[in-house]
Amino acid sequence: MNFLERVLSNYFLAWSQIFNYKDKTSRIPFWHFFILDGFIGAVVSILSNNNFANDPNDFYTIAEQYDWSYLYSIPSFLVFIALLIRRLRDIGKENLVLWAFCSFIPFYNLYIFAQPSSEK
Repeated sequence: MNFLERVLSNYFLAWSQIFNYKDKTSRIPFWHFFILDGFIGAVVSILSNNNFANDPNDFYTIAEQYDWSYLYSIPSFLVFIALLIRRLRDIGKENLVLWAFCSFIPFYNLYIFAQPSSEK
């Protein structure tokens, strides 16, 4: 299996485990999802905010009334929360609610998620 197939496999695995809060997720699948999800989210956001599809003479333009990137970002955030809980469990953190809130601190979250798996 080449690199792109592994990244896509881990990405779709995370989506298939959207409500799984009990298992563990290792470093590699977490970062594969994190990076690919950020890239896809940026592309969806750029495409939903472009003005190329808007006709200036059209009174009812969809893009001015609703940001379509929310259709991707809200479910993606739910997948990320489940992945975050499983990753915290994998590195051996107790009190997952506190650590889940701490993981939203910029740059500190990179340190947390880069930790190796615990032997517990």
